[in-house]
Amino acid sequence: MTNTENKKKAILQSATRLFSQMGFSQATLSQVAKGAGITTSGIYNYFKSKEEILFAIIENFMTQSLKGLQEHLEGIHGAENKLRKAIWFHCRTYSQGKKEIQIILESRSYPDFYESQAYIALRDYSRVITRVISEGMEQGVFHDLSRAGLLRDMILGAVDHLALDWTINNAPSPLEFADRLFDIIMASVTPQDSDPEEDDKKERKKKLIIDSASRLFAANGYSGTNMLAVAKEAGVAEGTIYEYYQNKENLLISIPRAKLEELLAQMDYEAPERNLRESILSLFRFYYQDRDYSTILILMLRPNRSFYSSESNQSLDRIFSLMERAIVQGQEKGLFSQNVDLSLWRNLLFGAIDHILIPWIIFNREYDLMQIGREVSRLVINALQTHGSQTSAGG
Repeated sequence: MTNTENKKKAILQSATRLFSQMGFSQATLSQVAKGAGITTSGIYNYFKSKEEILFAIIENFMTQSLKGLQEHLEGIHGAENKLRKAIWFHCRTYSQGKKEIQIILESRSYPDFYESQAYIALRDYSRVITRVISEGMEQGVFHDLSRAGLLRDMILGAVDHLALDWTINNAPSPLEFADRLFDIIMASVTPQDSDPEEDDKKERKKKLIIDSASRLFAANGYSGTNMLAVAKEAGVAEGTIYEYYQNKENLLISIPRAKLEELLAQMDYEAPERNLRESILSLFRFYYQDRDYSTILILMLRPNRSFYSSESNQSLDRIFSLMERAIVQGQEKGLFSQNVDLSLWRNLLFGAIDHILIPWIIFNREYDLMQIGREVSRLVINALQTHGSQTSAGG
């Protein structure tokens, strides 16, 4: 190793220690130089700025991680097996160096990070996981996904939150959750006996028919209404009505039941799945409507140690408590698995939201956040209902 390489290594090691202990903004170049055994002005022979040092630390870490991930995936057949290994490797990687992980998570609050080589290295690493998921979608192993990137965001986001908990609160490391994370991810993309989204479409169609029939029967009377007129009013084919109702009389008689069931659903505060879905969608709606708050929370507060002992974080805890109550009610009714790790599920949900919001905030991506929210809610609720393999994801 040349003298230049030795000096750069010493600078990076000193900076890694100081940035993780003090935070990037608090650590000074003079402190970094002192730790590296050189003068402050000497640093500029190797790096242009403190920010360049920060990005070099992340780039080195992610480049090595990318090489390791690719090596671990070599010779593994089948997307499910590859995903198992990728999740295990990512959890292990984020459990080996607290200092580097703290720096990676903090770096997201700096806009220049997203134009650096460090971000490119992170993106290249995540693309390996995306390709594994895409392969699984093509093989029919991972179901009900509109795009591979969404499941990738759930995985990376969950591990980010586990790593934050590990580095800030001395909770168990991400590696200790690797098996359970793989299980809950597989559960989220395992098809249920019925497709909730397809069921919702059918219910919406039936509601259209009932509402249209109600208007026509009320306006024209029974004899003055026919099935074709109802179909036109509802904007569906006449044959569609017969998929749900035998004849005009059956349609008329079905109106009270449909209307009262709708009222009952609104009055039923013990509908766990619906309440949980609405809570998740409310989160997405809130973030969407208040972009400034979303920017502050995701980019500035997530890696901030003080935030986790603040009243603001306690408010987030109370929000999750409402979701937890719905999950427990679902477990009592036999709708959700009794084996759900609620802490891991929370990290899965909020980690996914963070990873979805980051490009929306940083790159001003124009996508339907509420549509993504509906898909996320379906996947994470699916994860509560069915669990996949319980075999080890070990190395």
